[in-house]
Amino acid sequence: MKNLWKSGILILLVVGVLYIIYLRECKGPDPGPPEGYILVDKADWDSIIAVANEPPDSFITITVVPGPTVYLPNKPIPVPQPVSGDTVAYSDSIVNDSINVWVDVMVEGLILSWDWKYNPITRHIETIIERKVPVPVEVKTAIYKRELFISGVVGGNMDAFSFGGDLDYINLKRNIYGLQYRRLGDEGFYYFKLGVSLKNLFR
Repeated sequence: MKNLWKSGILILLVVGVLYIIYLRECKGPDPGPPEGYILVDKADWDSIIAVANEPPDSFITITVVPGPTVYLPNKPIPVPQPVSGDTVAYSDSIVNDSINVWVDVMVEGLILSWDWKYNPITRHIETIIERKVPVPVEVKTAIYKRELFISGVVGGNMDAFSFGGDLDYINLKRNIYGLQYRRLGDEGFYYFKLGVSLKNLFR
């Protein structure tokens, strides 16, 4: 009976220590990004930044649009300027929003007609800037928490009956630290358990 009492005190002491660990780790904020943020793999983030920093591609397109023919049939014949003998010089020009043209003509004799016509040309210049935009792909990632588990066991064989309890603490790296108590007849056995995730072990 005395040994059983000592065993109970030891179990309570161990449970108290583990409960303190639980209060320090399990009651803290859950690991992971704060609300409104997401986790991004560093390699993916570096790729996003590299694409975002690439200079944009620029393409310039020029569209030439001829306008309707403009006639100036009533434009008067300019006054000729004598040069020498029968040679005279005519000078004329058209200057407006769509054209700026002039002409110098030297002739011998008279000009009977002086009709102007032209097609105004409009150029549309368009600059197209293409920038590569990284498209992240959403992948669900498991976020582990610190946890404390308690469990009980019961069993035995044809000759003996056994019972006990386990108290396990799992940290963020999924490593397990635990205590086990097994009762077999009048004897009590205490075990310390240490476990590691196989995924982490073979990384």
